Amino acid sequence: MIAARPMIRSMALGAGVAAALGVAAGASEPAAGSRRPHFRTLNTLVDVARALESCWEANEPPAAQARPGMNVTVMLTFTRKGEIFGEPRFTYITPEARPETRALYQRAVVAAIDACVPLPFSPTLGNALAGSPKVMPFIDRRREKGI
Repeated sequence: MIAARPMIRSMALGAGVAAALGVAAGASEPAAGSRRPHFRTLNTLVDVARALESCWEANEPPAAQARPGMNVTVMLTFTRKGEIFGEPRFTYITPEARPETRALYQRAVVAAIDACVPLPFSPTLGNALAGSPKVMPFIDRRREKGI
């Protein structure tokens, strides 16, 4: 449902982000060629959710490897500038999924987060969200959408 990208300034992207999230960088990466989307200024938490969702949909695992309904939840803390503060944490992964599927979806979430952050927070939203952990669910809803 939602996505985000940790842009931990003190770390390199890619393997560094994967390490920050506790995911091994693997050879079977999800969507190839993810691009940084352009977002208008985000003013509400709903705007943040929509932005993250667009990044998630662009970085979901390939349909052949998908597990419809898969749910991965990550706790993120943002800075005023829309960057990730500290280390994001996986707080939930569909328990009945196979380990390979879990790892595939964790890598897809990392790619989605990488594709989005920093988010263009308005000053008001940045002040409201800064330092407050937010739990962001990433759900494979392709079956619901008929894809």
